Amino acid sequence: MANLTLIASITLLLLICSSCLALNVLVVGGSGRVGGSTVRWLQTLSDREQSPISITVGGRRKESYQSAIQKKVIPSQGVDFLSLDIDGEDSLLKQSLQQWKATCSGEALVVHTAGPFQGRRIPTLLSSCLDLSIPYVDVCDEWELAEVSKLDLDQKAKDAGVPAIVSCGIWPGVSALMAAEGVSQLQESSDEEVEIESIDYSFFTAGTGNAGPTIVSATFLLLATPAITFFNGLRKDVEPWTEMREVDFGKNIGNKPVWLLDNPDVPTTALYISNGKSPNCSSRFGTAPLFWNYLFGAMKALPRSLLYNRDAMQNFSLFSEPIIRFVDKLVGATNAMRVDVTANKGGEKKKVTLRMAHPDLEQCVGLATAAFALEVVNSMRNKEATVQPGVWFPVELGKQARENILRVAKEDAFVYELGGRD
Repeated sequence: MANLTLIASITLLLLICSSCLALNVLVVGGSGRVGGSTVRWLQTLSDREQSPISITVGGRRKESYQSAIQKKVIPSQGVDFLSLDIDGEDSLLKQSLQQWKATCSGEALVVHTAGPFQGRRIPTLLSSCLDLSIPYVDVCDEWELAEVSKLDLDQKAKDAGVPAIVSCGIWPGVSALMAAEGVSQLQESSDEEVEIESIDYSFFTAGTGNAGPTIVSATFLLLATPAITFFNGLRKDVEPWTEMREVDFGKNIGNKPVWLLDNPDVPTTALYISNGKSPNCSSRFGTAPLFWNYLFGAMKALPRSLLYNRDAMQNFSLFSEPIIRFVDKLVGATNAMRVDVTANKGGEKKKVTLRMAHPDLEQCVGLATAAFALEVVNSMRNKEATVQPGVWFPVELGKQARENILRVAKEDAFVYELGGRD
């Protein structure tokens, strides 16, 4: 009887400790397609590890949260709502975060998925999180915003002992890890010094990848943004949606046309992947049906002031949503990525090609974002942290963090080729 009492007491103690260590995640923009997918994957991955998690969706309108539940974008159970406005007054935003953190029984983490990020220049949410010592990840695909986050807030994060990763997700994000993996393989294959000459990113998404109007409005905004490339060690801004190439994305996809489009993977890779001369670097994107590619090209004829109007492009995308959904049903939601890394070793060219493809962009971007978020959390829990305090780009993460995130991102991939050398 005494033994049974002891076992019961230990079991109760373990349950209490488990509850105390529950992870509390605030997904800002969690009512949207990308945010909702992130919420679902955070829940799924935590349940697999039998790790308790409490998820809250942050946003301006509770109606959007309720609609997301009705449409099954987010689970109907176990997900709370927090009213906050990332574009409102800084003091009110920080107050909302502070109130949420006060309700957390364990660790806290903020995941920012409220795009589009184009047109934003001040990382207000990240700064507020650092003030409150809350770890942070985001899916920012706007280089100027990501750059400010790094340059202005990296030391602040280190001083506060807070880890943060910006420009996560599938691309940018996992794509940069693929580039880092390619570079690592080329360097480890030789005892001699290897110079990385070029890194070329290529992406293909069928329709909107089920990600909805937000990805369409983001693409319109990018059509008004010069595409950052690097050539001969220098940054070179070029006209977007030009210099078409045919790229082989692997089985069941084949060759697809892709055009230059701005992507923060390019500057983060060129500037942070090595201490030497920046490699040549560019990023291209294409979609299906083929007609949409030419429609995007035609959209460039519109005044840039209109294309870069976030509200106008978002409203146009919402207006077009019935057509967008119809096309998505016709062409599917495949997302494919290819990264080509070329190096020079003693005058001899070496190349590694890495590919990854998933059947659904909405699903894989949420999976990838959740993988980055949980890597930050696991890093805080372990003695040997894989993500140190500071503001990091994915390409800067160490080998262990890279391998952990890529392993998670592999789920449901029908193409997963991370190491074919030429």
